[in-house]
Amino acid sequence: MQAITCEDFLKYRFFSALDLTPDGRSAIFCLSQAVKEINSYDAGLWRCELESGQVCPIPGTCGARSFSCLDSGRILYPLLRAEEDRQYAARGGYITVFWEQDLSTQECKEVFRVPLKGATARMIRPDVFLLSAVRDNNRPDIEAMPEEERLAALDKLREEEAFEVCDEVPFLSDGRGFINKKRHALYLYNTSTQRLRELTPRHFETSFSAVSPDGQYIAYSGIDYDRYYVRQHGIYIYDTYSERTATLLAPGSYQIMGLDFLGDGLVVAAAPWNGEGPFPNHDLYTLPLQGGAMRLRHTHSREDFGSKTCSDCRYGTGTTFKVLDGNLYYITTCDTYAFLNRWKPGQQPERLNSEWFIPDSFAVGAGVLLATGTTDGLQELFSLSSGSLRQLSQINTPALADRVVSQPRKYQFTDPEGFLISGFVIEPVGYDPKKTYPGILEIHGGPRAAFSAGFFHEMQYLAGKGYFVFFCNPRGSAGGGEEFADLRARRGTVDFANVMQWTDFVLEQYPAVDPKRLAVMGGSYGGYLTNWCITHTRRFRAAVSMRSISNISGDYGSSDFSIWGTAGVYGGTPWDHDERLRDQSPYTYAKNVVTPTLFLHSFEDYRCTLNGAMQMYSALQIRGVPTRMCLFRNACHELSRSGPPRSRIRRLQELSQWIDSYLIEE
Repeated sequence: MQAITCEDFLKYRFFSALDLTPDGRSAIFCLSQAVKEINSYDAGLWRCELESGQVCPIPGTCGARSFSCLDSGRILYPLLRAEEDRQYAARGGYITVFWEQDLSTQECKEVFRVPLKGATARMIRPDVFLLSAVRDNNRPDIEAMPEEERLAALDKLREEEAFEVCDEVPFLSDGRGFINKKRHALYLYNTSTQRLRELTPRHFETSFSAVSPDGQYIAYSGIDYDRYYVRQHGIYIYDTYSERTATLLAPGSYQIMGLDFLGDGLVVAAAPWNGEGPFPNHDLYTLPLQGGAMRLRHTHSREDFGSKTCSDCRYGTGTTFKVLDGNLYYITTCDTYAFLNRWKPGQQPERLNSEWFIPDSFAVGAGVLLATGTTDGLQELFSLSSGSLRQLSQINTPALADRVVSQPRKYQFTDPEGFLISGFVIEPVGYDPKKTYPGILEIHGGPRAAFSAGFFHEMQYLAGKGYFVFFCNPRGSAGGGEEFADLRARRGTVDFANVMQWTDFVLEQYPAVDPKRLAVMGGSYGGYLTNWCITHTRRFRAAVSMRSISNISGDYGSSDFSIWGTAGVYGGTPWDHDERLRDQSPYTYAKNVVTPTLFLHSFEDYRCTLNGAMQMYSALQIRGVPTRMCLFRNACHELSRSGPPRSRIRRLQELSQWIDSYLIEE
């Protein structure tokens, strides 16, 4: 057995897009894998026959990342197979080709193609499909032009790639780049008439959508804007027969995080919010289809809606909110756990999994409930029935078969204000209590996120190198309720106190951890708190600050988060509360730093922009503090989770070498 290496994630496979065939006999899902040679991720569709337990790839689907079931024997998926189509797309042309594949014979045929970029499809009726794609309102309708004009227009667009115009905010989005005048749009396509029609207005940004069981109605949420995007969305209903749209909920009052058809109305995950105050948790509401007010049906007082557990071993998403047979299935986060819940109006939600299983997404239908998630290792496929959990796949078993995994040990303590703080310790591989070891405090991002016992490649790699790795969920984290999460104007106070109290707690529990050989590291909000640690304590011999924030006011307006998030997290805007923001900015206290610090950041990180790393790095360099900054091209805020594979390897090498140089004694 060997310790986990920094390149081992290249062997991991990541589940996404899980669904069931209507007869409940087969699970279909996407598997992705990092490939170093192409510096990207390969993907394809797989099938699990639930009766036999056979798990195998679906032939001919390499490159497909999404699909929908047409019936129990056929799937529909987008894929550019023809070289001519791939070249046209590479030139900047918009084209999506949809294929139908028989799961028994594997016979495949083209069903339709549309002049949209990266479209996905859901069947409404056998000849009508709901499509989703990004509409670029800056781009002329090139696909409607004659071929010669079309090619010339594409060439002109390529000539203007270095030029951007901004006339709305936000104009950047992490992972997407410039989004000015770009919208997530809905379309309807009729295969009989070959008619493609825009369902949403031209400047409408769609957030969620659902189709009624009979296919008559499409419900969707979002907002129509042309200058300033706000997160208080409306809800609309479209009748596919009359082709009329009605407003069920006017925008301006609620944050929407999911919706689906339930009974004679909609069930909505929402929170009343006027854009000010802390980010609210989302509760369950119902909304009549015939008009009426939102009705609160269930409040999540001690748990957060959705899965907020941190991981660097996910790629892609899946269903986390779905109605079947009058029941809503959805995921929540409580303390360090994620739960799949089943809820019916008038009843309390029922948790369907134990604490030792962490679901990522699920599929439900025909009396079958499936979920992807982790127990004590990497993602696999599981079935849930009557409270029992059965593993259906062994896809990632070979990746860890000859590797030592150090399982996290959970601990809890109560902070001075009476809040319960949960955390984990990963012991170094080959741990001997009679020896002493260096330790690393890891801090999660968010801040409304949560560490769990789930597998974390980065931490296992560091444990394999001989480190104690310890991490907790301080005040501000998910899973502890509203009061626990609300730290407006208090960043750098009780959250900092909690991670330091946690450090003391770990040292008490493990005398083998050398208090003189400690490092601190974190990314995103964890990078912010890392920066705060090095400006307010000298306890750490080394630090690694990743995709961090240092100057809150200076970051405002340059990131997609700051436009709407600064007030909710830090308690104000620069023009109204500049002093408050300066007081909560690590950069204000840069003169206090003596800790050698490594900064890791991506050029295209538009969530926590490069400004923060550059400013702190420069301050430390000028003051003579040992520091180094590593910048990654062609990567966004998600570098550690879904960035280019070679960059992910280099990132782990850089941070481990930095910490080694200060904590490993010869």
